[in-house]
Amino acid sequence: MAAILFFFLCSHLQAQYENGSLVGTIHDSSGATLSGASITITNNATGITAKATSNTSGDYEVPSLRVGVYTISAKSSGFSDAVANNITISVGVRERIDLSLQVGSTQTTVEVSDVALQIETETSQRGQTITQYQSAAFPLVSRNYSDLLGLVTGSRQAPTAATTSSISSLVRAGAYNINGQRSMFNNFLLDGMDNNAYGESNQGFDNQIIAIPPDSVAQFQIVTNNESAEYGRSSGATINVASASGTNRFHATVYEFIRNTDLNAAGYFKPTLVGTSGNVVPFKKPTFNRNQFGVNFGGPILKDKLFYFVDYEGFRQVLKPLSVNTVPTTNELNGKLVVDVQNPITGVVYPKGTVIPAAAINPVSQQIIGFFKQIPTQGTGLSTSGLAQDNYATQVPFTDNSDKGDLRLDYQQNPNSSWFLRVSDRKETGVNHPVFPLPLDGQTNGTIRVLDQQIALGYTHLIGANKVVDARLGLSRTKAGKYSLSIGDNAISIPGLPSDPTVAGGLPSTSINGGFTSFGRQSTNPQWQNPALIDPKVNFTWIKGHHFLKFGYEYEHIWMAVNDNNPLYGSFSYSGGFSLCPSSTVNGIKVPTNPNGQSCADIKGAVADNYWADFLFGTTNNYSLANLFVAHLRQTLQSVYAQDDWKVDPKLTLNLGLRWEYGSPYSEQHNYISNFDPITQTVLTITPGAVAGNGITPVSPGGTYGKTLVNPDLNDFAPRLGFAYAATPRTSIRGGYGTSYVHYTRAGSGDILAINAPQAQFVSVTQKTPSTANHCPVGGASASCYVTTDQGFPTGIATTFNPATDNITYVPKNTRDSYVQSYFLSVQQELAKNTLLDIAYVGNHGSKLQGFLNANQKNPANNFARPYANWPSDITAALNEFYSHYDALQVRYEQRFVAGLTLLNSFTWSHSLDNASASLEGNSPSPQDANNISADYGQSDYNLPISNVTSLVYDLPFGHGRHFMNTANGFTDTVLGGWQISAINTMQAGTAYNIGYSPNSANAVSPQIAATYRGANEYRPNVVAGQPAIKKTKLSNGFIQYINLAAYTLPETKDGSGNLVSPFGNASRNPGRSPAFYQTDVALNKTFNTPLESLRVQFRAESYNLFNHTNFYIPGSGLSGTLSTAATSTAPASLNNPTSGGQITSTFEPRIFQFGLKILY
Repeated sequence: MAAILFFFLCSHLQAQYENGSLVGTIHDSSGATLSGASITITNNATGITAKATSNTSGDYEVPSLRVGVYTISAKSSGFSDAVANNITISVGVRERIDLSLQVGSTQTTVEVSDVALQIETETSQRGQTITQYQSAAFPLVSRNYSDLLGLVTGSRQAPTAATTSSISSLVRAGAYNINGQRSMFNNFLLDGMDNNAYGESNQGFDNQIIAIPPDSVAQFQIVTNNESAEYGRSSGATINVASASGTNRFHATVYEFIRNTDLNAAGYFKPTLVGTSGNVVPFKKPTFNRNQFGVNFGGPILKDKLFYFVDYEGFRQVLKPLSVNTVPTTNELNGKLVVDVQNPITGVVYPKGTVIPAAAINPVSQQIIGFFKQIPTQGTGLSTSGLAQDNYATQVPFTDNSDKGDLRLDYQQNPNSSWFLRVSDRKETGVNHPVFPLPLDGQTNGTIRVLDQQIALGYTHLIGANKVVDARLGLSRTKAGKYSLSIGDNAISIPGLPSDPTVAGGLPSTSINGGFTSFGRQSTNPQWQNPALIDPKVNFTWIKGHHFLKFGYEYEHIWMAVNDNNPLYGSFSYSGGFSLCPSSTVNGIKVPTNPNGQSCADIKGAVADNYWADFLFGTTNNYSLANLFVAHLRQTLQSVYAQDDWKVDPKLTLNLGLRWEYGSPYSEQHNYISNFDPITQTVLTITPGAVAGNGITPVSPGGTYGKTLVNPDLNDFAPRLGFAYAATPRTSIRGGYGTSYVHYTRAGSGDILAINAPQAQFVSVTQKTPSTANHCPVGGASASCYVTTDQGFPTGIATTFNPATDNITYVPKNTRDSYVQSYFLSVQQELAKNTLLDIAYVGNHGSKLQGFLNANQKNPANNFARPYANWPSDITAALNEFYSHYDALQVRYEQRFVAGLTLLNSFTWSHSLDNASASLEGNSPSPQDANNISADYGQSDYNLPISNVTSLVYDLPFGHGRHFMNTANGFTDTVLGGWQISAINTMQAGTAYNIGYSPNSANAVSPQIAATYRGANEYRPNVVAGQPAIKKTKLSNGFIQYINLAAYTLPETKDGSGNLVSPFGNASRNPGRSPAFYQTDVALNKTFNTPLESLRVQFRAESYNLFNHTNFYIPGSGLSGTLSTAATSTAPASLNNPTSGGQITSTFEPRIFQFGLKILY
């Protein structure tokens, strides 16, 4: 009787780009190897075949196979044939199929399930493969395959990707922090091509350029640690995606998924709303209507030779999420305040409870007050002191429409050569409507427009039986920007603002300290960026004995036009507290008085009204303005690598690789590049026409400084070392170490030397305490005297460089590239057939990570002197001097089709530390004290102490082909049979958050930098010993007071002698953590047959957060406080007692239902 011994070991080694490979050994019945055996591999869907011959050791290898299901047959003279059916070749995976041939002439077929799960015995690479079956089955909240990145161990969704009850704009899809690293450190590949979004900020609203629909994903792999030397560019996870292709049979799918308000839960917070006429409106559920629809179809053009696949998806969504704001009360609008205030210019004191006359209010402020009076507020939104607090709740419309499509052609030229071509296109328009009626706006995004396009061309050629050349060429571009809805609305005229019709309109961005919601235009609007990328690459694979050798080269060139200098329409800040009553010293005790010697009472009163009084008097502490400048950036990336996967013996495999990368600093098409020089304390520039003097030093672009003013790092050698040892047939031990470099950080304009003075000017003027003496005369506004709001912006302030007012950028000349060292040790155990347990220690250490700080921050320890004494203003420094560390226990339990159940459970117990997390992604990218960055070392924004994610797909055991009711009649089977349930259950610790406050301008150490992404430090308060950090009290307005305000005090402004003191508190970085996150997403689907044999209809019912568990978002962590008493000389008048902040006002999304229908042919 003919017999076959079949050993099926599924191992995971890197293959060519998005393809997979097949390796195995041919034996006879005695176990001896057979040379010269002929192996044929046939793709079941396309009929395309590949051939191999076993060598003298009986080994064979087919190194580049398209993802799919294959039949493998082996023949040798004098032996029976062996056939293995249903062998799945996965993306980036090297499958091992060992066959044993029996003496004789009878063919024997052995059926092999394509879901067999075995221990990994030939790879030191950690990762997870997600099949098309899983992508189509799981409930996906955004119907984006990248939602499944959260299924792997060590993964968490980045805050920028979270959707909450108050989200009224696009979120950054595909943003996941994996193993404690920044989401921008991940590397997205689509069909082997670089698919990373290169826009410097967030207008693309995705970490990838093309996100193909989940039904069009053939398969994807997430590599999380110790990746092959083939992969580079960054240090996080590599997400390698293969798009679907056509087959020899025509297939088509038409689908639509719908959501609407009636199906969804209302959410936890239900504050009273206010109608347009001031009437109280009962709370109603936020509007949420979505239609997502599409079609895909594919088939043969020439059987076994030429195939096509086409898809289209449309998206239409309308949201009206809850928006809770703090606006001025009726009394505040009328000038009736709860504290005594003084007009700092005229010296007139206005006692509390009296009305400040209209003649004393700044003309621009009067106009803005008129707009605010048209907004109805809620009387219930007052604090006990009578101040405004969460007194305007509304639902802000946000619409989002997109269309995208892909075309793919595959051509098998001959048995040794194949081609593919893919063309992708996506267009999206989102409109983020204003919080307040124009021109007040509320600093919203306005209109967002995105265009993504990509072309990918691939060629694979086999040279003999053991060599393969894989070549790829990718072309990508993005055009993305946001444009204020206020453009063209010229309701208020403020001198000095630009008149360019593409910029002008509305109000400058305005912020008032004390908890008021900011209004006016968004300061970073308009803003756009148009990156384009060309990406040719080639791999050469050579199978030589027990060595699987790979060599490769990749070249990338990036062009990017960027408009990211802001604020183009100006900004005003009122946080100086200039209206505070002055004080004098009487018998050693500070006593507030007005100029007439009359006491200003109630110095303990709420400080918010003092900042509101600053606004009424038009006394800003800071105003900013930028000029319109478009940078045309250029960057080149190159890399070479060598990889040897060496099968030392049947039990031990070594994975040895070395990669070298080169990433050029940005150059600019017209040589508009400048950089601060700490030696000369001037701005070096190669900008054409730059004039020496006034802090500017022109240099030659062809000289010592080059075209980038920063030297490239030529030392980026990245070793990749690992082993896999099969201790027993059911146990493997694996480990590895690798170094990876980072060449892209998505840090906005903070590190772009083209967007720098003198060509691009960002002017920020911090004003000293105003008075009659220093107030600018009418028509004579300048940065050298005090400018009130109605005087606007001094003429030419954003076009004539002034070292005292311009914020400049500094990147050290010899900046080293960031790099991360990753390592792990794991044990895998096969518990039963198709059931695996993996236990691993995983760690990494990041060095030379990018962070931002003010290189010229005033030093409180040195009488607030600046480090660069000859430079009078702040300096945004992008420094690669920060570091991180991550340790984790990761446990993965996986089973595939055990009694119809496929299950993956990913458990992580970890600790992530750093002293700067990513700019534009988290809470704390800049250190509090630029002179002591190590003091910020603490839990990172991505620290996730504990996480458990369970995902499953279960074919319910009823109906034809199932365990129960296998012989049921047609009607019974139609109703009860063939149901499938899938679910994702997530249990995670909450999100880390920082706690900060805004000091008085007198002791602000970075007075000119407004944003943390440009190096502005976040001030932290002092901790009160013995007080719990968390309070969790429900307030009368329905919100949660989560932070215990009594646990913190705000640093004083001056000591008892009147000297300024340090504004730095002793609270650690990221000391808080939001409530834990629990969510269960479930999908139930049923496929119905129709009279047409090839036509089926699938119904899906999905619920996200099925149990409607309230997952609270992070609290507002900016604290505001009252004034301290003037009782002693050691307790001067200053902020010291937080009275607001620390509230939770939003949640992650409540329960959402979605229904879908698919027509399958």
